[in-house]
Amino acid sequence: MKKLVYFLLILILNTSFIASNEGELIIEVTGLDMSKKGNLRIGVFKKNGFPEASKVHLGKIIPVTSSYMKVTISKLEVGTYGIAVLQDQDKNGIMTTNFVGYPIEPYGFSNNKYGKFGPPDFSAVAFTLKSGQSLYLKINLE
Repeated sequence: MKKLVYFLLILILNTSFIASNEGELIIEVTGLDMSKKGNLRIGVFKKNGFPEASKVHLGKIIPVTSSYMKVTISKLEVGTYGIAVLQDQDKNGIMTTNFVGYPIEPYGFSNNKYGKFGPPDFSAVAFTLKSGQSLYLKINLE
């Protein structure tokens, strides 16, 4: 009986360490312009660095194949994040703007928040991913 109790205790302790500290994001992006296609650039950011491309926590670049795309990011560590999405139509790796600095390529952020004169604050786009969670986010590009 004593051996069974020790075995169960060890099994429970090992299972708690095996438990995932990760989650999954399922991102649905709508409003892509099929006349110009290009690449869909998705940046997952932590608070520090949002939304500087050089400080992206995790990034994905996917060829645009339809006006609606679904992207899954698996095994993302739990935490608070914000997402920035860009349809990089000219595939130059940056957001193209007009002569006054207004974006001319479709873009969007998590929680579908937009800033008035620049990107929204991180607090507006932030969401929390929990352990074992599959979180669905829909982002509409402007």
